[in-house]
Amino acid sequence: MNQSAFLMKWFCRISLTIIAISFTYVVAQPSYNFAHWVPHDFLRMLGVKYQQILWAESNADIFLHFFGAALLTLLTHGSNIRPFNFHPIAPFGFICLLCVCAEVVQHLIGRGIETSDLLLGICGSFMAYLAQHKNN
Repeated sequence: MNQSAFLMKWFCRISLTIIAISFTYVVAQPSYNFAHWVPHDFLRMLGVKYQQILWAESNADIFLHFFGAALLTLLTHGSNIRPFNFHPIAPFGFICLLCVCAEVVQHLIGRGIETSDLLLGICGSFMAYLAQHKNN
């Protein structure tokens, strides 16, 4: 294995660990609100209208589920961890299972199951799988 492949494998593993821990924290929160993370004062200083900030807050969920699942799928594939390198569809299946588990955990802690979140996660994972599979 050459140096760049070795570094990329470990970059993917470390990134996957950090993102998985972060996502687990967010999923396990009984009342998570994305609005707390938005720098309202800074955006208003830049001239962004308040209605635009509210629209972004309400639609950020779409972006986070779709691209979060896609990122996790790509990092899982790139990490070259043993269970996921036996078959090209294994990272896709694993992330889809994680999406289902996340919605079940959210239901158990009282946040409810949102089918749109589940579908966006699966679609994001599938798009990442297709992009990766096309490159190989």
